[in-house]
Amino acid sequence: MSKLETIETLVQKIPCPVCLNSRLQINLSCDLPKSPCDYHAVCGHCNFKFVVTEDWKDQKDLLHVVRNHVERNGCPECHSKDLQIDFLCDLGSEDCFFLVRCEGSNHYSRVDQNGIRYLFS
Repeated sequence: MSKLETIETLVQKIPCPVCLNSRLQINLSCDLPKSPCDYHAVCGHCNFKFVVTEDWKDQKDLLHVVRNHVERNGCPECHSKDLQIDFLCDLGSEDCFFLVRCEGSNHYSRVDQNGIRYLFS
């Protein structure tokens, strides 16, 4: 079985991370010369596109890494370490991030690839 066929078989077992529909199609993208090809999964329902790689992290592992980072830095507004973390996705913009709520002061912060940003209290 080729790598493409293996990925197509495995992707049938997972839902789209945005709409949770299971109609994913795999596209092979070989845009860059002398570079390995990328495998993109495209949702047949919402058209969300993501790269399929062998370098993956389980959601629990990722949450553990984010939690350690946030607790080490504390709330960006009051520096409290008593924090609640939730993972959220905006279906309209397809933007996913971790929302951090400071238990004591009720401050809200957003954690994404740009770091920890205070939102509002």
